[in-house]
Amino acid sequence: MTRNTPRNTRNTSPASRVMRRKFWIVVLPLVLFAFLDSEAGDPVPQQMQIIEPVPQVATPEADLTGRGAETLDQNPKLDVSVFKTKDGRKGWKAKLERSLPLPTPAVVDGRVYVGGGFGSYEFYAFDAERGTPLWLFHCADDGPTAAVVSKGYVAFNTESCILYVLDAKTGKKIWGRWLGDPLMSQPAIAEERVVMAYPDQRGGHSLACMGLRDGSQYWTQSIPGEVITAPVIAEGKVYATTLEGSVHCFDLSTGKKIFSKEHQATSAPWVWRGEIYVSLREDSERVVGGESKTVRTEGQGRLTKAGLRDNKTLWAQQEAEYLNVESGSRYASEQAALDASVGFTSAPSAAKLEQSAVNLGIFSVSGVWAYQGSRPTLIHGVSYSSMGDTLKALEAESGKVIWTSYIQIKDYPGGRPFSPPSYAAGKLYIGAVSGEIICLDAKDGSELWRYACGEPIRFQPAIAEGRIYWGTDYGSLFCLDAKDRNAHGWLMWGGNAQHNF
Repeated sequence: MTRNTPRNTRNTSPASRVMRRKFWIVVLPLVLFAFLDSEAGDPVPQQMQIIEPVPQVATPEADLTGRGAETLDQNPKLDVSVFKTKDGRKGWKAKLERSLPLPTPAVVDGRVYVGGGFGSYEFYAFDAERGTPLWLFHCADDGPTAAVVSKGYVAFNTESCILYVLDAKTGKKIWGRWLGDPLMSQPAIAEERVVMAYPDQRGGHSLACMGLRDGSQYWTQSIPGEVITAPVIAEGKVYATTLEGSVHCFDLSTGKKIFSKEHQATSAPWVWRGEIYVSLREDSERVVGGESKTVRTEGQGRLTKAGLRDNKTLWAQQEAEYLNVESGSRYASEQAALDASVGFTSAPSAAKLEQSAVNLGIFSVSGVWAYQGSRPTLIHGVSYSSMGDTLKALEAESGKVIWTSYIQIKDYPGGRPFSPPSYAAGKLYIGAVSGEIICLDAKDGSELWRYACGEPIRFQPAIAEGRIYWGTDYGSLFCLDAKDRNAHGWLMWGGNAQHNF
């Protein structure tokens, strides 16, 4: 990796370097022995084949705990305030220690879980109703992703380089695993298994399945690059889109590859009735002013169970300038500054940012870390997606456009203007880079209300117990009354721990 400054003195100290050398002295011979043994005897079954040194569950000596968890009853560094909107909605705002981009919070069993942002070493839990800080976990490295909560555990990874599983009630570390640098997607959980992508020791990327309770290794499979946003688990299978646009499917239990297909996909997939819905990119040449110009378009594709393209023409296809690399916007400058703040003088080769630049128009680690794209949300046979400055609803069976809503915002700092939509009780909730949460009627796309918090919102909001929760680009966590007691169920990014609500 290319760093101009050390990330954390704990990670660059002589003792830490000694521990890393000890780690490879111990692990490498074991890996070589396993390889030679498998060559001499029967081949290892595909679903259990370890194709690289297996990342090890953290031991105390590996220094993956950071400073651990602490309670936050009297923490003066966190400013929590309450407010009331002009239309009578009550809410609270927690200003975290640093003004860094926050991912989607997870809201489960009366607690809100959120990482302290790209570049932060902190992971927090708050009381969901009052905003009272409950506990803080100090990570050993920076950039905690969106939280994934299941069965009393909360999982997340740092951008570099660790997957953590904590006790959701106390914040105590259950286990941790060093995976690789950088980690730009988040984990998924199903059937007490955690699935996570990472850059491996062979110079490629891998998708690994581990035990939720103890980090035990079930299987590892090779993939061509980092996963876009997160793996998706549905119907006993793991689905993933990688940065260069291919879509992959593996059996959750065995790791057996079901398909890997190239599709120029630009979002994480959504699985409904066995078929895969995903945004796809198409390029064409057009003569403009006597010169040939490449025109990018994006629309929704549907793939079969075998991963084959099912719709010949993309649904709701439109020009997609937002898929081109932008360099002059405020957001592009902020991305460059964030990368520099964690020591990237240039992108590390392990990030494979050339893939995301070509396919997604993103050329920064922080940009990929925050990227969600035009991922569709499928509810009751209707697909909802944010594409550029529009929100569209399509019939999932036919691709017919039910409605299109053009959403106007005043301030546009760059990047995609809206988050993917969250759904609860017949309403859609989206975050806008103008600093607004916007609520629309899912039936016709009409705007019901909006609230301006004053800070850019890029990640999908969470909806629980009649409240909306979101993080901002400037390190604030918000909670707002939805004025709808039935607004519940979209508890984290993608709706649930499988990211397939």
